[in-house]
Amino acid sequence: MSGNPVPQRNFFAQRAQRFLAALVFRDFRFLALATLCSGSGAWALIVARGAWVYGIPELQGTQGLWVGLITFAAMSPRFFATPFIGYLADKMTRKTLLQRVYLLQIIQAAIMALLVMAGVSNPWYVVALAVLNGTLRSTQMTASQSLTPNLVDRERLPNAVALNQAMQQGSRAVGPAILLAISVTVGSSAIFGSGGFSFSLQHLALTMGASAIVFWACAAFYLVALLAVLNIRTVSSGVIDRRRSFWANIAAGFAYVYSTPLVFGILLIAVAHCVLVMSFESMLPPLALEKLSPDGITFNENDVYALMAALGIGALFSSIFVGGIVNHMTRGRIFLLLGFTSSLTPIGLGLSSQTGISVIAAVMMGLGTSGFMTITHTIIQSVVPDEIRGRVSSAYSMHIGGSMAFANLLYGRLADFWSAGNVMAVAGATFTLVVIGTVIASGFWRDIYFRGTARPVAAAANPAGGAN
Repeated sequence: MSGNPVPQRNFFAQRAQRFLAALVFRDFRFLALATLCSGSGAWALIVARGAWVYGIPELQGTQGLWVGLITFAAMSPRFFATPFIGYLADKMTRKTLLQRVYLLQIIQAAIMALLVMAGVSNPWYVVALAVLNGTLRSTQMTASQSLTPNLVDRERLPNAVALNQAMQQGSRAVGPAILLAISVTVGSSAIFGSGGFSFSLQHLALTMGASAIVFWACAAFYLVALLAVLNIRTVSSGVIDRRRSFWANIAAGFAYVYSTPLVFGILLIAVAHCVLVMSFESMLPPLALEKLSPDGITFNENDVYALMAALGIGALFSSIFVGGIVNHMTRGRIFLLLGFTSSLTPIGLGLSSQTGISVIAAVMMGLGTSGFMTITHTIIQSVVPDEIRGRVSSAYSMHIGGSMAFANLLYGRLADFWSAGNVMAVAGATFTLVVIGTVIASGFWRDIYFRGTARPVAAAANPAGGAN
C-alpha cells in the first residue's frame, strides 16, 4: 500500500529554504530587522551629513576635506573604542547592550536634526556627533555579530552571518533610497489630506527644513531597531576570566586573531579590501557631482542618495546569494571572483562618463564589495569560539574600521584637487594587483580559493585566558 505522495515545494520555496534558512528562528528575525533598520539609519546619516556639509557655501574649496573629516570621525571609533566594546559584548548581556545603543542613537540623530532646524552651520558640531554615532555604531555591530551565533543552530550559522551582513550592507540601499524619496516628496508641492484637515510637505519643509526632516527620518530608523531588539528573548554573553586583569582579557581577542593563521590571513586581505575599494563614503558628494549631475557643476543631494542606493542594491543581493552557498569549495571560488569584481568595478565607475554606466558600475561595485566582506565575516564567525567572540569581533572591527577611517580622510582631501573618479580608479587597480598577488604568491590563498579549506578549525587553546 503506497503512502500519501510527498508534496513538492515550488522553486521559490526551495530557494527561500536555502538562502533564507536562518529566518526560521524567531529571535534572529528580530535581530535581522534591527540590523536592517539601524544600518539604514547609519548609512542615511553618512550620506546626509556629507551632502549637507558639502552644500555649505562658506566651505567652498574645502568641502572634500570636511566630508572626509566627518567620515573619519564616524569611523575612527572603530579603531580606538572597539577593544573596550568587545569586552562589553562578552561581559554584558548582548541584548541589553543593543537596547542601550539604539536608545542613544535615537538621541544623537535627534540632536543633529535640532541643530539643522536651529540653523547651525558649524561643521565641528557635526564632527562631534559623528564621533558619538561612530562609537555607538561600532558597539552595535560588535554586539550584533556576537549575538547572531546564539540565535541559530550550527548548521545554519553561515547563512545567519551572511543574512546579518545582507541586512547591514543592503541597508545602504534602504536608508538612502528612503531619504531620496523623502527629499523628492518634500521638494514637490503635493498636498495631503482633504476638507478641514490637510497639510503640505513643502510647507513642513519650509518650517523645519528639508535636511532636518531627513535627520528625523534617521532617528526613526533607530526607533524601529530598538523596538525590534526589545522582542528578542535570547539572553547571552561571553565569558570573562575574572582572575585576569581588564587589559589581559581585552588582549585575549587580539592574541586569538594574531595566532590563528586562517583568521589573521582573512583579516589582512579584508583590510586591503576596505582601504582600497570600500573607503568611498567621503568621495560620494564629489563623485555624484561628476557622474550624475547633468552639467557637472550643480550639486544636488539627491544624486548622493541615488548613488549610495545603487551601491546598496548590489550589496543586498550579493550578501543574500553568498548566504545560500553551502559548499566550501564553491565559496572559495566565489570569494576569488568577488575579489576581482570588487577591484574592477571601481575602475569602471571612476572612469565612466555616462550616467547609466555609472549607476550600473555602482550596483556591481556594491555586489562585489559586500559579497567579499560577507564571506570574510562568515569564515571568521564559523571559526571563533563563543566565549571570546565579542573580543575577536572587536579586534576585527578595529582593524577594518580604523583603516577605513584614515583612508576616507585621505580620499576626501584628494578629491578637493583631483578627480574623485580618478582616485577610485587608481585604488581599484591597486586592489586588482593585491588579488592577483594572493593567487600567485601564496599557497594559503590558493587553498582557500580552489580547495575550499576555509573550514571551521579548532579553537586556540584556552583562548579566553583560562575561562572554560
